[in-house]
Amino acid sequence: MVVAIVEQPPPRAEHRADRQPGRATPDGVVPRQGRLTGHADLRTRPDFEQLLVALCTQATGDVHLDLAELDFIDVSGVITLLRAAGTLPGQSRLVLRNPPESMRRILDLLGPAVGAAGVTVD
Repeated sequence: MVVAIVEQPPPRAEHRADRQPGRATPDGVVPRQGRLTGHADLRTRPDFEQLLVALCTQATGDVHLDLAELDFIDVSGVITLLRAAGTLPGQSRLVLRNPPESMRRILDLLGPAVGAAGVTVD
């Protein structure tokens, strides 16, 4: 199964007021939020990349993705996330919530490239 991005309402968790999903920043930008489900691997990469780039290029602020329902992601999926983050406007970030432990290890291995791409783990 290919990964799916589903828009969802903002969580009730506390975030910085200027970056909270669903809440406008002082300059009027509303960050987008969604969740990833399914598999993101080399076989599904083209569809995964198309979905992510569409989400990021349409964003006007941060994009928050909940990864709790992501069954599997490999290195190609993580690199696809980093590339898609590069299409976000200005200083916007791709904020990853609840990444699987295997994904955290990949992000750690990629080190500074993750921050440079505008990706953060919440």
